[in-house]
Amino acid sequence: MNLSIFLSVLTALAWGIQSIFLNKAMRDIPLATAILISLVINFAVLVFLIGISGGKGFSVLIDISTPIYFYFMVAGFLNYLLGRGLYYSSFRFISVTRSTSISSTYPMISVAFAMLVLGEKLALHQWVGVGLTLSGTYLLMMRGKR
Repeated sequence: MNLSIFLSVLTALAWGIQSIFLNKAMRDIPLATAILISLVINFAVLVFLIGISGGKGFSVLIDISTPIYFYFMVAGFLNYLLGRGLYYSSFRFISVTRSTSISSTYPMISVAFAMLVLGEKLALHQWVGVGLTLSGTYLLMMRGKR
């Protein structure tokens, strides 16, 4: 297994487990507080990691062009404000299983935008993967007898 696949699997594990902790933590606090706590912790960890990285550290931020900052601003808005806010909110209304299943379809949206905006093409086996992913999401969301 190459490193990128291994790191992706670790990411999936981390995101899968985090939803359980989020659900438990958010039972008694407002949504804005939950988002703020998450962002502060993320920021503190990132500052620490950048500080110990031994590379250029924060000086690399000076050399980044304005369009790249704009792209990160849009990504940050979509990820942290809209994405995280709506994801955390969903725990108050539906189960973790359903919420996570729905939000886990974001790779399909990424695929669609990559095709439309970046001109990427999918091979047949990748289309099969898209179909299986959407089918699996549907099955996880179905209500019925246990």
